[in-house]
Amino acid sequence: MTAGTIIAFQEVSKIYQEKTVVDQVSLAIQKGEFITILGTSGSGKTTTLKMINRLVEPTSGQILFEGEELSQLDPVSLRRRIGYVVQQIGLFPHMTIAENIATVPKLLKWDPVEIGDRVKELMNLIQLPYEEYGSRYPKELSGGQQQRVGVARALAANPDVVLFDEPFGAIDAITRSSLQEELRNIHQQLEDKTFIFITHDIHEAFRLGTRVLIMDEGRVCQFDRPENIIQSPQGTFVANLIETVKEQEKIWRAYA
Repeated sequence: MTAGTIIAFQEVSKIYQEKTVVDQVSLAIQKGEFITILGTSGSGKTTTLKMINRLVEPTSGQILFEGEELSQLDPVSLRRRIGYVVQQIGLFPHMTIAENIATVPKLLKWDPVEIGDRVKELMNLIQLPYEEYGSRYPKELSGGQQQRVGVARALAANPDVVLFDEPFGAIDAITRSSLQEELRNIHQQLEDKTFIFITHDIHEAFRLGTRVLIMDEGRVCQFDRPENIIQSPQGTFVANLIETVKEQEKIWRAYA
């Protein structure tokens, strides 16, 4: 582990019924990075993400979190140190927006005043002011607003790492673009938080990621800054991916 490394995979594999879905993955993620994981269905990206918070256990290899071997950590305590945002959002319909965001701090028995301050701080961060939205219920919000609340809830207990499992996949293109910009701004404001974000959308991956992890058939094809991948794609899969985007851009330019 180098200084500043928050998560490290060391020859990690996951096998389901003789099918290898993650194959000898080794990588290091630095504190404060925004990592996007890009791949097609079945590439191993979701399994890789879920191994970080122990929703899935590796078949072999080691994963280190802040220098500690994951298998030695209590799964429940670990998950309270890691925020998690999914596509389905999963807000509690019978709770107000403020109560939804406060869920984990309440479980951790934070002081009520501290919880209230944290909820207001996060609602301002996601641009849904407490005074206007705190007492509303999820059904009174749009899909994009609900997803923002999901992000705030994941940040509520001040975790070092937040995992995003295709959170914008079910949202329309215009709202999705707006949410991408907001999420990038949130990450920049938080500075020391590490975001790990799964997507199958190459534009989303390259727009958000300080580094992009490209996976195919359970293996890491390339893990680098977006500009380096575009300029120097490694391997056939990555080269074809970049070429496909270039061809799509030609079509747009032709009709512009």
